[in-house]
Amino acid sequence: MKKSAACLLLALAPFYTVRAQTPDAATNLSFSGIGASETTPFTIGSRWEVQWNGPPLNVTVEQSDGTIVAGATSMGPGSIFMASGGAYKLRLSSTFNAPWRIQVVTIGAPGAVATAGMGVYVPPDMMSSQGPATNAAVAGGTPPITRAGATVAPDGGISPAPAVVATTPTTSAPTTPAAPAKLTEAQARAVVVIKGDNSEGTGFLVKTATGPMVITNQHVLEANPHLQITTSDGETVKYTGLQGAADRDLAMIPIQDNNYSYLVLATDVGNTVQVGDEVVTPGNSEGGDVLLNTSGHVLALGPQKVEISNPIYHGNSGGPIFHVKSGTVIGVVTEAMKVDTGNELDKASFQSASSAITGQMRYFGLRLDTVSRWDPYEWMRFENETEFLREFHERSKCLDSYLNTANNDTTEWGLYYLKDDKVAEANQAVGDMATGGDTSQRIDALRNLIFTLDGVADTSMDQIQNSSNFYSFDELRARDEIDYRQALKKEISTMGTDVNRLGSLARRND
Repeated sequence: MKKSAACLLLALAPFYTVRAQTPDAATNLSFSGIGASETTPFTIGSRWEVQWNGPPLNVTVEQSDGTIVAGATSMGPGSIFMASGGAYKLRLSSTFNAPWRIQVVTIGAPGAVATAGMGVYVPPDMMSSQGPATNAAVAGGTPPITRAGATVAPDGGISPAPAVVATTPTTSAPTTPAAPAKLTEAQARAVVVIKGDNSEGTGFLVKTATGPMVITNQHVLEANPHLQITTSDGETVKYTGLQGAADRDLAMIPIQDNNYSYLVLATDVGNTVQVGDEVVTPGNSEGGDVLLNTSGHVLALGPQKVEISNPIYHGNSGGPIFHVKSGTVIGVVTEAMKVDTGNELDKASFQSASSAITGQMRYFGLRLDTVSRWDPYEWMRFENETEFLREFHERSKCLDSYLNTANNDTTEWGLYYLKDDKVAEANQAVGDMATGGDTSQRIDALRNLIFTLDGVADTSMDQIQNSSNFYSFDELRARDEIDYRQALKKEISTMGTDVNRLGSLARRND
């Protein structure tokens, strides 16, 4: 029964094959799907193009042996031009749980262009007096475009799209994918590094009705004395108090103003933000006091949480989720979760093309606009109670390690129980009592081990069950810790009649 403070799951997202829709004389050769996919192989005899619509999509063109020959990423409609035919397949991926559709169309020979409603497409080998009509955006590719394509002939072959002779071909200026957004210099200066004795994270500066604040996660501050808050310029920010959200892992730290730059908080995320909106998460990724920008998109909104596609690293916790469209902060980077497919139902759901979960990791931030209440905290009490919760959790993990690993397990988790002196001493005692003894003595030694482990499991239970010992959010954490410890106590109590299980517990401490 292993429980970790962080939510972590992991499974590989398998590709699934998407078959072409049944072609007829009036339709394009097309493929459709959701998430990560690869098409069935196809052969085409002349210059051709793959076009797509739908959510942001990554597309690569592969030869039949798997060699990648072209690729492109588009935030919307896009295309890749291929100068010659052959045997190919397409590989696609999208972090959005929204259907996409791609088409494969042939292109007219040099000297002709394919028309498309309001626009004109000119292949790269067509030249005007001003030079190339288009520039390749990727190997063998062109900037994203959208136009009508070829049709599938009754015999299954692909007929070229309508073409016209071009004497002086013209086209609108090529477009290239927009560069990932980033904060302005002033906005970037509002992001700060938070470091203590045991960990480090990120925060950011805002102005509220009650004065300037640093916002971060409570877990960045907990059991982490001698905190230092530093701007990107290396200036130490002087803080004067502490406030905590009553219902989630958020903290506000009142500070002395020193003409800092500040970010603006969104006040109505539900009506301001849409799924697919671009967001930036600057933070102290992997430590090192270097603030890095990571770009991504909003995947989902909940009453407390925002799910984003931006990867989260150690040190990012507490940083802002910056909404590019509105120029405001819509949440605070908080947790990464690995997808756990150990359960067969979860595994089957994850592999389904209809699943909204398409990647190995999920990333979340906490909304600020829906916090129910901000409570004033006293720093010393906060540090004491969070240190108590940290030690309580560590003891539970040590018990878990001892009860639920093999006696010959030498992995980090298998030996984790040695971090708790009482558990290690109880194990040593049963080994000493059982060595050389008869059956009765060994049984007595094991019973004594159960008694000792039960006593360890009871340690500090009175204190943690007293809700008056904790601020509101820590009280929620305490309830989780109580559930964890009580499950371990139940496990210990059921071992007294399981001779085989008892006999497998003791292991050498050296």
